[in-house]
Amino acid sequence: MSSRIHIDRAIPVTTRDGIVLATDVYRPALEGSFPTLIYRVRGGRSSAFIAGVLLLNPLEAVDRGYAVVIQEVRGRAESDDRWQPFTHERDDSEDCLDWVVAQDWCDGRVGTYGTAYSAVGALQMAALGRDELRAVAVLGTGADYHDGWIYTSGAFELGWNIYWAYMTLNESIGRLDISDDERADLKARHSDAIIHAAEVAARLPLRDHPLLLEVGDTQYHEWLDHPDYDDYWARVDLLASAEQMTTPVLSLIGWWDNFLSSHLDLYRAMSERSQEPGRSNHRVVIGPWEHCNYVMSLSTNRTGDVEFGTPGAAGVGVSGPLVLDWFDRWILDKPVGAERGVRYWQLGIDEWRETPSWPPAYEEQRWYLHSDGDAARSTTDGVLSTKAPDADEPADHFEYDPADPTPTVGGKTLMPTILGAGIKNRAAVAERRDVVVYTSEPFDAELEVAGPVTVELWASSSAVDTDFTAHLVDIGPDGYCAGLAEGIVRARYRHSTRSRSPLLTPGDLTEFTIDLWDIAHTFRPGHRMRVEIASCNFPRFDRNLNTAAGADPAVPFGSESLADAVVATQHVAHDADHRSCIVLPVTR
Repeated sequence: MSSRIHIDRAIPVTTRDGIVLATDVYRPALEGSFPTLIYRVRGGRSSAFIAGVLLLNPLEAVDRGYAVVIQEVRGRAESDDRWQPFTHERDDSEDCLDWVVAQDWCDGRVGTYGTAYSAVGALQMAALGRDELRAVAVLGTGADYHDGWIYTSGAFELGWNIYWAYMTLNESIGRLDISDDERADLKARHSDAIIHAAEVAARLPLRDHPLLLEVGDTQYHEWLDHPDYDDYWARVDLLASAEQMTTPVLSLIGWWDNFLSSHLDLYRAMSERSQEPGRSNHRVVIGPWEHCNYVMSLSTNRTGDVEFGTPGAAGVGVSGPLVLDWFDRWILDKPVGAERGVRYWQLGIDEWRETPSWPPAYEEQRWYLHSDGDAARSTTDGVLSTKAPDADEPADHFEYDPADPTPTVGGKTLMPTILGAGIKNRAAVAERRDVVVYTSEPFDAELEVAGPVTVELWASSSAVDTDFTAHLVDIGPDGYCAGLAEGIVRARYRHSTRSRSPLLTPGDLTEFTIDLWDIAHTFRPGHRMRVEIASCNFPRFDRNLNTAAGADPAVPFGSESLADAVVATQHVAHDADHRSCIVLPVTR
């Protein structure tokens, strides 16, 4: 291939509704046509960070014989219209695809790729079911944007949504047709909001973000207007289009990425409902990463407090060759790289594993909660064991006060201006009076798990609506409490994230299932396992104010202040008739 590259800059590509999207094309400086890769970006297409650091460097793709199209989505950078996340991505992606295959430098074979929001268009393009699209590669993105992006199990992903809404606001301010003084004022207020991001996230009511409305970025408030899965979400739901997807997908994600469940949801949906060759050829790579590992400029091997070393590295140096091999296999029919299956990092013993499908074969093992009723006041009273309760045991109780919320500590978060993600020491959380903890004896042999983790919880509340959270923790011999997996359930969505459940009857024991998502981890000899139960994980999720707000149209979700909050008394039962437990996928 020629060492020279031809670049066409700022090509205007017009969508079906007349919007002009700014587009760059990189291609070999040779005569002829080439297989072409499409990358539709939320940021500036000429940014070295956007173009060359996120997933793939286009220069390396051109060196392999591809043309690369980088297009700015509508409402961002030099593309026209206003910023409305998710709304236009499927149509705009198809218009981009149509334009690309009509060019004489494209040979009709197309791939697409992206990260985070820039991967939304890539997957929406795959949902078109077009024959020209031969391969897709995505990293750290969503699928059902209602559950797993904006909400999770009914709870609002507050920290991420605040971070994302304000992160994208600066560009929106720059696009406004206003005076220099007005723009300077908005930029100063925006900068102050970024500096004080933790305070901004703690603001109540949830809707109290006038700067977003002034700038015209209304999506945050629209998300609050649609806590239920309704037509607003259904029209952009990628999982609902799984039957139409025929394209093999390479999916890269980390155990502490806040989009982990979205990637596995997409994997399951495609494995069950997509058409070939996509159905049987979905490749997933799950590393020991949180979302920011992919773009860290120095070390990309540290997740929270833990350094994983060179084998656990992330970033474009790792993803670039994987993605290009994927495109070579499916676009150029070259027998390179793996074509299916799951490569995952087994935590605890820190090694890569391969399995033909996810999850690997496992047996469910239940570890039951026990105590003498003092698990909220003593970290030694609560016990976790495989022996089921066979008699009456006193329930544990704690008070959840929204004015003093149980804090987020690491975990699957993406809110770097507020708190860091990944593996953090949860020892101090276990000491709080609004957390009940149950701890196993030290292991005398390895216990290996890989797959979905859930907590089956019998609990009651004095409130008509509340949350219950759960964390799975590995306690080392030195006492370090490493958070592995976490989940939440909002009572009004306890039966389904897509439809409301009845409000609670105060005091009635109710069964809750808390999805802690998937994990692959080996508990080593001398380590102990702990389960934490609480009612808040803030500011990753919004505080449930323990009221019926949102159930009554006169009191919209997110409209209440702290003065409306109710302190809830929570009871966790674990007796012969109410066997609360954590369900582990034990592989060995």
